[in-house]
Amino acid sequence: MKLNQLVITLALSLGVAGAVTATTQPASAATDNSQYYKTYRAIPKVLRGTWRTKGYTEYSGESKKKVRWTYTFKKHSYTMKVDFQGKKKSKTIHFLKKEIRDIDYRYKTKQYEIYPTAATDSKRAYASILYLKPAKKHGKKVIKSYPIVGKHITYLYRR
Repeated sequence: MKLNQLVITLALSLGVAGAVTATTQPASAATDNSQYYKTYRAIPKVLRGTWRTKGYTEYSGESKKKVRWTYTFKKHSYTMKVDFQGKKKSKTIHFLKKEIRDIDYRYKTKQYEIYPTAATDSKRAYASILYLKPAKKHGKKVIKSYPIVGKHITYLYRR
């Protein structure tokens, strides 16, 4: 009888100890993504400032319109300006701090990713993920802007 009580007490104490240690440790190693990317609360200093394309580039793959892109990155917000070639009026879109969901840096690709969320319908068409990579081109600092679909890289020069 005493042997049964000893075995039951030992089993219960090991079960309780196992349950306590299981709840204090992370759920799994797969949820720890710190080795793959870093998350920022503000836009990194490398990206801050005004950046624009040198000339006019294609608006999209299907469109024959030419545009000049200008990005102004501040600490918690950014502004995107689209200047259409010709007489068409330019469009300025401002994304506030509350409209930027995440800012990540991917170690493998060495790219910054900015995920905006559109607050209004007027911004929804322009609220796409920005893939930005600081680099040098012809001795000048540039930011490579990668498209979501396709291979056309846009180079943004400091203004």
